[in-house]
Amino acid sequence: MAHFSKKGIGAVVLIGVLLLVGAKLATSNGTGGWLGSGRQETGDRNSPIPSPTLSTAATGKATPTPSLVAARSQSPNAQSPVGVNLSGLSYWTTAWPFVDVFKINGGWISQREGASWGKGGKLNLTPEGWVQSLEPGQYAEALIFYDNGGHFPGGNYTILYDGEGRIEIAGDQVVSRSPGRMVVNVKPDADGIRFQLHETNPTNPVRNIRVIMPGFENTYQTQPFHPLFLERLSKFRVIRFMDWMETNGSPVVHWSDRTTPNAPTQTGNKGVALEYMIQLANALKADPWFCIPHQATDDYVRQFATMVRDRLDPSLKVRIEYSNEVWNYAGPFTQTEYAQKKGLELGLTSNQWDATIFYYSQRSVEIFKIFEQVFGGNDRLVRILASQTANLDWGEKVLSWKNAYKHADEYAIAAYFGVEDYNKPPKVDQLLTMKPDQIIDQIMLPEIRTTIKAAIVANHQLAQKYGVRLTAYEGGNSLTADKVPGDKEPPLTALFTQLSRHPRMRDVYKEFLQQWKQIGGGLFNQYNDINRPEKWGQWGLLEYQNQPLDMAPEYQGVMDFIDANPTPDL
Repeated sequence: MAHFSKKGIGAVVLIGVLLLVGAKLATSNGTGGWLGSGRQETGDRNSPIPSPTLSTAATGKATPTPSLVAARSQSPNAQSPVGVNLSGLSYWTTAWPFVDVFKINGGWISQREGASWGKGGKLNLTPEGWVQSLEPGQYAEALIFYDNGGHFPGGNYTILYDGEGRIEIAGDQVVSRSPGRMVVNVKPDADGIRFQLHETNPTNPVRNIRVIMPGFENTYQTQPFHPLFLERLSKFRVIRFMDWMETNGSPVVHWSDRTTPNAPTQTGNKGVALEYMIQLANALKADPWFCIPHQATDDYVRQFATMVRDRLDPSLKVRIEYSNEVWNYAGPFTQTEYAQKKGLELGLTSNQWDATIFYYSQRSVEIFKIFEQVFGGNDRLVRILASQTANLDWGEKVLSWKNAYKHADEYAIAAYFGVEDYNKPPKVDQLLTMKPDQIIDQIMLPEIRTTIKAAIVANHQLAQKYGVRLTAYEGGNSLTADKVPGDKEPPLTALFTQLSRHPRMRDVYKEFLQQWKQIGGGLFNQYNDINRPEKWGQWGLLEYQNQPLDMAPEYQGVMDFIDANPTPDL
């Protein structure tokens, strides 16, 4: 299978051949959408996020109450063999994770009357990231659902805030206005919601801003997630938070660096607040899969593990992975260079490539052990070592370095399918003459049944050799159009979009997943849940949150597979 890249996460799966170690992988532009500084607020805001009821044994370990165990066994995902990666939060998202949509704003943009876009001068912000004061003619703008095709709910949005100032929503009608509260009638369009702060009192600045979707003013504090977001995730056994944590290139080092629930946005480069990830896992009765930042200190890991232990429903497992694709030398994957540097500094080897792999393996085990200390054992933990699908040598080294496999439960790879090397020169011209049915029959299904099958079989054998389960940390449709000459990209993207929407993709997904299971693969994590089609990839099972399911054949195929393959134990 050809190498591929996805928006914000370059990745490679080269099936049947060993990756040339020094090769540079194609990657796309970043996806953070962060136009601000990622600062956090530490003041009081919103009611505390509730924790599940726990019972505590003499050892101090939290154990599930009978009611929690029963609730998990009755949930729609209780026997699902499939998990999902959540798409990253951004101001252009077509997903509706939060009913308070200010959480997905892109950060403050400084504007000035009469000036060009973004040329308002430096904003004076509070330590928490709110606007402290504005100069004459200056105002601050934050974008929400901008340029997402109008795929968000219309109606009367309620804006709540603390402090004193003047807020406007560009292009939308104000229904009512009173201190600390506004109601604005929003009409979905390509401009989204353009939140503008025109005045703020420096001694009592506008802060704690909430922009609440119609119908959720009375419930947003106790249930922050949109019901349709929850419903369409309800059958996934595991939620992988790699993109929510902004894992690739994460700047997080210390616990104090993390995003909190009180931050002005959850789209910064430090990821979503852990509290929300735990609350989402609890709401879905889904096992969370966390990707620990590559620079995180032991103290960060310990505090992270402690919060998860104390807040997560004890009937759920905790999946732990150190960073993401620490073998990948492309684009935003600064974790790979970091691991290489650390491996060389520690004298693990003089070989720069092996230094990366050895440090990744060693640091993974160190993190596993911290979690085990916090949890009082590993009964609730799933410890994951990962490597590149095509590179069995690296996988062998990850598992065997200092007997790391003895401290792990799963070996994870990426399992994608697509069109081999037809999505780049010289074969792209041939591909552009083909119809979706021809591509499925002549390229996609033969690839799934041969080269992809062989790669999965080889990795399953490697996992068996070391006594760990084979898991897919990512996988699915990998149709990308970013490696062709500029004039060919638009028609190729259009063709791939047509192909991804083709009704036969429902059966393609079912065959692909059935093959994964028959080979011996365990949990399969789809990449990802919701993403609009673009040249960087057709990654989302859904293109937008309220897409009619009869127009989403890939989502239907995954649901069919889940329903037909109940899997009590993973």
